[in-house]
Amino acid sequence: MAVQVPCLLFRQPYAGLVLDGVKTVESRWRPLLAPLENQTLAVHVAQRDWEGLEWWAVLSGLLGMDSAQIEALLESGERFGRGVVAGLVDVGQTWLCPASLQGKDLQCLEQSAVLIGLQEKHLTNLSNPRWLKAPLRALGGRDLWTIEIPAKLFP
Repeated sequence: MAVQVPCLLFRQPYAGLVLDGVKTVESRWRPLLAPLENQTLAVHVAQRDWEGLEWWAVLSGLLGMDSAQIEALLESGERFGRGVVAGLVDVGQTWLCPASLQGKDLQCLEQSAVLIGLQEKHLTNLSNPRWLKAPLRALGGRDLWTIEIPAKLFP
């Protein structure tokens, strides 16, 4: 038996950060995840890395992690490799981050998104991250697509 689940590609280190519960807010330029509110999303680990090191600045700065903690987190995120569906996360509310947001409110969101510069982006709460029992090799898609996950892989 298999279950069909909407799926979204995440570049590393963000795929691992989502599944390890560090990244709890996803940001997109459009409200891609809004239709999935209160549903489960499969996390596909992209072959390519995120371009830029904003995530390192947030982990080491706002979250106060040292290099060893960050390296351990990165290793955890690579446990199943690339080009696979690695886990599941529940999708919450999506909203537009106001251009005028500043200070502690913005900093809190940047910490949750592990990214800076969130103004005017659509933000979505993510919760209940869980790794599959084993990776599911699959080609990534653009935007959202549906993947069939064998029931035996569910945590």
